[in-house]
Amino acid sequence: MYPDLALKEAAAHGTKRNPLMSIHFTTGLGTSYPDGFFVKQHWHANVEIILIRKGSYWCGLDLAAHQLKQGDMAIVNSQQLHQLAGQDPNTVHDALLFDPEILDFSYPDEWQETWIRPFLKHELVFKNILSPAEPSYADFRILFDEILKRSLEKAGNWYIGCKLLLLEMFALASENRMLIPVEQEYPKAELKKIQHYKTIIAYMEEHFHEPVSLGQLADVISCNPQYLCRFFKEISGVSPIQYLISYRIERASHLLAKTSLPILQVALDCGFENASYFIRKFKEMKGCTPKEFRQRSL
Repeated sequence: MYPDLALKEAAAHGTKRNPLMSIHFTTGLGTSYPDGFFVKQHWHANVEIILIRKGSYWCGLDLAAHQLKQGDMAIVNSQQLHQLAGQDPNTVHDALLFDPEILDFSYPDEWQETWIRPFLKHELVFKNILSPAEPSYADFRILFDEILKRSLEKAGNWYIGCKLLLLEMFALASENRMLIPVEQEYPKAELKKIQHYKTIIAYMEEHFHEPVSLGQLADVISCNPQYLCRFFKEISGVSPIQYLISYRIERASHLLAKTSLPILQVALDCGFENASYFIRKFKEMKGCTPKEFRQRSL
């Protein structure tokens, strides 16, 4: 529905010593998102909890699509593919991101072994969607709002307070069937598709500057090209080669904006074999030539 690049997010959320952060998003005129909110498909190590405060959103989680409205919460598990798009011009939502490792204890008590360890090993996962009609919603929402408030204000010992509240939130989830075995949430066939998809993405990101064929990509996961095209498009909305071209164009855009390399060299460095094809594809995607893009970036 929303085809775009899918990238493993490399940026850290929070810091190594305080691996937790909150972000408030408002869209509309005079904001950072004047045309509405959109974040492309990606994944990261952190758990992300999203609260819709105003408007409606389309949310993609792995192979499933959800409509979110005011009050709904989405819980994105560590390493889960996700994408979010506002469906109204004026929307508001909050996001809380934290490294799941901060829940870990060194002492192997019953709680650690029954809940924390399986969660960190991705054997247990959060149920993805929590609506106001569910019995556990009110208590979960209170904890979320308090963590959000403290992490935004950063007053006093805010981090340890947030960490304790996260543990309380985790305990609440365990008591209300919000933590479920991964095989119950994701059929094995779906998990296999997602892992294959991530493997292909990683290969493209490593080899984008080299010649890459559909057959090569299929060999990476030991499948035939037809199967690869089918499942890749099911997840991303585009074919593997379309994705690769888009990724190359994004890398070229970065080089054009940040370096003075000749346009032909940028094309070659990003896997394009000749300048004319590069310029044509760049204009298709960006609406301008590489030269015009560079001039606008100065």
